[in-house]
Amino acid sequence: MTVAALRMSLQVPRGPANSIFSSCRMSVLITQKRHFATPVKPQPAAVGVDRIRNIGIIAHIDAGKTTTTERMLYYVGYTKRIGEVDQGSTVTDFLKPERERGITITSACIPFSWRQHRINLIDTPGHVDFTIEVERSMRVLDGAVCVLDAVAGVEAQTETVWRQANRYGVPRIAFVNKMDRNGASLGRTVASMGKRLTGWGRPLVCQWPVVRDGTSKLSGPGSGGPAFEGVVDVVTMEILDWHQEKTGSVVTRKPITTDDSLYTEVHAAREALVEALSDIDEKIVDAFIECDGDHLKLPAAELRNALRRVTLSGKGIPVFCGASFKNIGVQPVLDAVVDYLPSPADRPAPHAVGPNGTEVPCLLSDKNVCALAFKITQDAKRGPLVFVRVYSGALERGMTLVNSKSGTKERASKVLQMYADDYEEIEHVTAGNIAAVSGLKETRTGDTLLSSRDPRKLCLDTITIPPPVFVRSCEPVTSVDERALAPALKALGREDPSIHISYDEETGQTLLSGMGELHLEITADRLEEVHRVNCKMGKVQISYRETVHFTSPQKFSETFTYDKQTFGKRSKVRVSLHIEPVLNVDPGDEELISIASTGQQHANGGNEIICNLKRSDFVVAGVDTLAGGQPNLSPYAPILEMQAAIKAGIVGALGRGPLLGFPLTNLRVTCTAVKLFGPELSTPAALRAAASTCLQSLIRTADATKLLEPIMDISVRVPDKYVGTITKDVSGTRRGHIVSLGADHQDADDITAGEDDYAHRTVEATVPLAQLVGYASALRGLTAGTGDFTMALKGYGYMQADSQAEVVQEIRGY
Repeated sequence: MTVAALRMSLQVPRGPANSIFSSCRMSVLITQKRHFATPVKPQPAAVGVDRIRNIGIIAHIDAGKTTTTERMLYYVGYTKRIGEVDQGSTVTDFLKPERERGITITSACIPFSWRQHRINLIDTPGHVDFTIEVERSMRVLDGAVCVLDAVAGVEAQTETVWRQANRYGVPRIAFVNKMDRNGASLGRTVASMGKRLTGWGRPLVCQWPVVRDGTSKLSGPGSGGPAFEGVVDVVTMEILDWHQEKTGSVVTRKPITTDDSLYTEVHAAREALVEALSDIDEKIVDAFIECDGDHLKLPAAELRNALRRVTLSGKGIPVFCGASFKNIGVQPVLDAVVDYLPSPADRPAPHAVGPNGTEVPCLLSDKNVCALAFKITQDAKRGPLVFVRVYSGALERGMTLVNSKSGTKERASKVLQMYADDYEEIEHVTAGNIAAVSGLKETRTGDTLLSSRDPRKLCLDTITIPPPVFVRSCEPVTSVDERALAPALKALGREDPSIHISYDEETGQTLLSGMGELHLEITADRLEEVHRVNCKMGKVQISYRETVHFTSPQKFSETFTYDKQTFGKRSKVRVSLHIEPVLNVDPGDEELISIASTGQQHANGGNEIICNLKRSDFVVAGVDTLAGGQPNLSPYAPILEMQAAIKAGIVGALGRGPLLGFPLTNLRVTCTAVKLFGPELSTPAALRAAASTCLQSLIRTADATKLLEPIMDISVRVPDKYVGTITKDVSGTRRGHIVSLGADHQDADDITAGEDDYAHRTVEATVPLAQLVGYASALRGLTAGTGDFTMALKGYGYMQADSQAEVVQEIRGY
């Protein structure tokens, strides 16, 4: 039977959505081929909202995210050939630094069709330096595919991205990749998931690896290796084979029989899957009883329905396996995206906050446009492009939008459908979809965009921006570069909000703060490649913090009268502030001053700013009062505007400490009273200047200013024979504290002594960031290139007096 005849008999339409028959309901042998000449780009309005899947590929670096993505694009008919990371020919890694280094740096979005569903896929970075890309992508995703290395199992950055997905409540499935490598084990990886990937559902094994008979199973049941050649679908009890065509485009299925050598293992996996579902899904229990308690008689359709229910509820995580580089196992993952991950209609409606603090759900059925700007890129031809997720209404070309955060109005000159680094103009983007908009000059990451006709001024939850920990100076090479540097840095800061740009008035240097050495290196490359600005980058420095050391629990208070004449215009206002520590921590304690990951504290760099002024907190000079002794504030700016001005002044003062100019942290600043001297004298600008000057004076008169250094959680994964070397280096040379020396696969008690090549340990420790500069190169030298590590900011700790003196001497030069 020809492919065309088979399509007709099954009443399956042509097109890329069905270029591969991947239905798990078919038990006959099927041969599938692809026939196309050019890549196919799906139209944005081709499907309903229930057939949309906004998904992301998340994982530790080098787990195979981009390789898996490339196979997906090939099998759906988007590309004509399979791109390879090593060759620099992938679609999603299109930047020059990405192709040179073989890593993903920026998240790339590509829409495609599969089984008459539209999938908006985002390939995210795995390197810890670019965690902002994962964070802002996760904010707008409805589902995720977590890729794991079958040999390494759950790695440090896997846990990081897993926690990010937990924070946004994103349902997910897991794909255990690299099953073709020596030491690969599905069972061991799943057991590691159950222990280390917490806070979400339990792993549910839906596939079992197929290896050739006689293969030595290094890791027990469910192992892989070079003899890995396919998988068994535990739901349908069918063997899937990809070896009839080199590219893996042909998938054959046949029922597994009792004669197959893997039948016993697969039968046990089917029982385990049904039992696990019975624990978390009530409906499957009824179906199981109707089948007389026979695990094999339970229909595949019932299992699929149960898997979808537990995935959407967050109770379960369907687990699949394969080897993307060998073109095995990718099509079932695409099926799982359609079958198990939610559409925008399946997700709870996000709640936006109105001006009065009330929460309003953004329903898909609402005709008013409500969209979140989650990413901004600089295109050489089109200028800045704002990536948006539309939650309600239809964002049309030429529409006037209002930024609810700033109140500015901007016109969406063009609506673009993005395909990695390529774009296609479209008329509109509907609710539930993702697109790019040009013409928005002032919009920033995390801003809410509304229709200009919408009077509600709603504001969606913004995106958490992690604090930077590394600093490098940036000096233009020529006078031409000097003129171009400021606009280039402004564009970079808008594009990457985890890059902080500051200017040191004492040294005259421009300082770039970022998430790591590689992050700042890539930023320098983008300045040269994208913005054509040649800069000389200084050596990597640490982004310290400063704080006031309180020797007593008392609050320090001060009242400051700002009376100044500028360009013939006089300003006068009086502000009263007091400060106290957020956390009472002594310099000798080991407790860290943590910067909160969410909320007001994080927005203010670990500080709390309290400025909830009432009418009674204002004093007006003279006798200008209302009945009851209340001041008459009608000639002045609104109270909310005056509060905002005071907060802005406080934030500005906290941004530069008196010791070395680093940001201040762990301070609670409260504004208690304001005295006004007339509408023309006591303006919001005067309030802002008064609050800033008052706080600066208050900090100088308080107790001694102490320097805080970043303390990092690091996770070093090395072969077992190097554990002693690493612990000695971390605890001795680098002033670190070892937290644990657990085995990388603590559940793998059956690893024998003859398998040391596959036995790894994960050394977890806390280390001052200053001791980790250049650690990647040092680790390669200590472990003969076999070790890797990740790190994340834990908090800030007090420096010892001698260490602080050395840092002050190094930075000041005296």
